[in-house]
Amino acid sequence: MINKIIDWIKRNKLLTLLLIVAGWWVLNSIPRTLLSGSTRMSTEESYAVDSYGTAPMMGLSNGAYKYGREAAPQPDITDRKVVVESNFSLLVKDVTPTVEMIKEKTLLMGGYMVNTNISRTEYGENAVLQIRVPSEKIEEMSKYLRSVAIKVVSENVDGRDITDQYVDIERRLGDLEAQRTRMLAILDKATTVNEMLSVQQALDQIQNQIDSYKGKLQYMDGTTKTSKLTIYISTDELGLPYTPAQPWRPEVIFKQAVRSMLGTLQDIGSFAIWFAVYLPIILGAVVVFKIIKKIMRKRSKPTQTL
Repeated sequence: MINKIIDWIKRNKLLTLLLIVAGWWVLNSIPRTLLSGSTRMSTEESYAVDSYGTAPMMGLSNGAYKYGREAAPQPDITDRKVVVESNFSLLVKDVTPTVEMIKEKTLLMGGYMVNTNISRTEYGENAVLQIRVPSEKIEEMSKYLRSVAIKVVSENVDGRDITDQYVDIERRLGDLEAQRTRMLAILDKATTVNEMLSVQQALDQIQNQIDSYKGKLQYMDGTTKTSKLTIYISTDELGLPYTPAQPWRPEVIFKQAVRSMLGTLQDIGSFAIWFAVYLPIILGAVVVFKIIKKIMRKRSKPTQTL
């Protein structure tokens, strides 16, 4: 078997070398991809996370309300609770000064920054901001954003009515509080330790559900009293989540080609270094194969009779 492998390698030297190169390339491509993903993040700046940005508790056992489930419609309610989220794509002259101006305006309006992300790519300087402002000032902030931009590339306002869910939670909370009152009355009449422990355990479960529902109502109040705006800012339309009518840009393609060429040259240089390091092992393996082949040939020769 070894002899056949050696013969095949000798007959297909070029193919053997290509297989070695391909194997090294596959093994080296995986860590390179992971490394390139982390390198792109090195020029970004990140800040705080939205205090209303994550969903509340998903629900409890024993038939507890699960946030996000469709509740019965409540058409007779006039004071609706609506979660408003807006998206803006702004083309500006300078990204960093624009970001600072938006931050200052947000604070003056009684809002706050959720997070800020600034990156510098081949398309120029880009930024993504998420802010929250009082819902009654959303129109004022929208006008301000239009005023600081050279061009508003895209604008989108998304509203989500959660009134029915809010009313449903309030009703369930009222039922639980009434049940807690009844359990407290039973606890006052308990005469044995076992009765007291049993009632107290039931009270603890009810109180946990009450606290959960109050937390969900607080979350809903926070998301409806303030509106979230996601603002994309760039000095180039290609850096925004929008594609212009004629996206072909020769200078950008040239930069991408140069970057790709540099990456290829780095790969070639890395291969040369790896090959030089492993060359003694490869040569040693070739010598061992030749010795084994020579021994096998000697053993395979027929013995001469006198």
